[in-house]
Amino acid sequence: MPGYPQYHGDTKEPLTTTHKHLPGVGGRTALNGWIDKAYFGFAGLASIWLAIVTLTTAFNKSWTSVPLILLIWAIAAYMTLPRLHRIMTALYVPAYFIGRTQTGDGLLGDPVNIGIRGESIDVHRAMRKAGWLKAEPVTLASSWRIIINTLRRRPYPTAPVSPLYLFNRKEDFAYQQEVDGSPSKRHHVRFWKTPPEWKLPGGAEVDWVAAATFDRAVGLSLFTLQVTHKIDAETDKERDYVVDTVLFGNKEAYHHVIKDFSAGYHSRNGGGDNIITDGNLPILELDNVITEEMDIPDLSPESEYSHHRRPWELVEQIPLSTVFASAFIIIGALLHFVNGVLRLINEHLFAHVSDLDSLMFAIEHSTQPDEVFDSTLVLSLIGLSVFQIILAIGVLRGRQRSRKIILLILTVSLIFTSILWLRDSLNYTGTFTVYVLMASHVFAMLEYTSDGAVNYTHNITRSRRIQRLKDRARKLVHPYGSRRAR
Repeated sequence: MPGYPQYHGDTKEPLTTTHKHLPGVGGRTALNGWIDKAYFGFAGLASIWLAIVTLTTAFNKSWTSVPLILLIWAIAAYMTLPRLHRIMTALYVPAYFIGRTQTGDGLLGDPVNIGIRGESIDVHRAMRKAGWLKAEPVTLASSWRIIINTLRRRPYPTAPVSPLYLFNRKEDFAYQQEVDGSPSKRHHVRFWKTPPEWKLPGGAEVDWVAAATFDRAVGLSLFTLQVTHKIDAETDKERDYVVDTVLFGNKEAYHHVIKDFSAGYHSRNGGGDNIITDGNLPILELDNVITEEMDIPDLSPESEYSHHRRPWELVEQIPLSTVFASAFIIIGALLHFVNGVLRLINEHLFAHVSDLDSLMFAIEHSTQPDEVFDSTLVLSLIGLSVFQIILAIGVLRGRQRSRKIILLILTVSLIFTSILWLRDSLNYTGTFTVYVLMASHVFAMLEYTSDGAVNYTHNITRSRRIQRLKDRARKLVHPYGSRRAR
């Protein structure tokens, strides 16, 4: 039709995603290849299968068994449900800024309710002068301490906060204040450095955004059943409290409010807690906060310039959960190794054997075919156990190839164990099979396919490759090293 508007896009080429070209937006993991995606999906299916098998085993035994019920809860809360949420939220949760953070499982978290203009040092000093303490990082020691202090009702003023994600990375740092010396109640606020040239919806520019909420108690998450802090629904009160304390402690600071930054809404966060907000966004101006020197707790590049770094470059230390997963693999492999050696001894294979060649000859020329097959299988399992230990250590050292190979072994082992369990032809008891073999394998698969494990192994492997290239280039330039010619 003459004069009808024309579409100026390309209708011949398939649509391509553009989020990789936007600043500060992209995947949280280093690799998005089909192999890692396949392992990620299989680990999720394996966790569902483990939950089904666990329920079946517990039901056949007795529902009065409290330990089994606790194990079922642990498997569902910390294995199955988090991975299901991670898979589903990757499909429907927007990858762009919507004024909400995300949990590690991909669920929508606390609202972003404060903007800040100022450098990293300004934020740290302003919060310190306002009476806030910087939260410790999540480590094995700090995690254990917060559990003990919560149970004993003892104060922990610098307790770690659970990570939330924005711009596809967790918070750069967090500050908090305890209430009445109770670790279950606290004011806390997380900070993220905004990406370069990034603007808030509407065009305003800020250097930092923050999410402030008040922890009122400890309870179970509605969506994952994990133990977590429960927040006060009226998040605007905590937002205003943070702003008021900063202005009170820093006379040079001032603020203004972007009215109706978002529509006022009533929603839930990642723990299932209610959220009520009016949608206003206060902007703190901290550029001229202080002039005197102070002891700043964190001026590391990780907190100052994390927006310049890719996701895997932010993971320089091995995640604790990866350590636990590798420990499970090593312990399980050692048990298989010891069991295999004991079986060989019990079958008297070493009775007339003086060396390895004689052992192999005895196995090959045995007069009992079943014994030959069983002994060969046992030897193979012993070798596989040793190989698994080597691979698990390789993952701890950050080797990407070790992570992928051990995932393949775990996949085959889990399938094989599941088939034997269905056929009821396992040599082990049902409880040992479900709660030791299958559970440890599923836990290791979930962890080895997590963001932290993928980013850590990719970062270390990449760093070693770059270092090898530098060493090779140095040798080409100086083939005789630094030794002087005599």
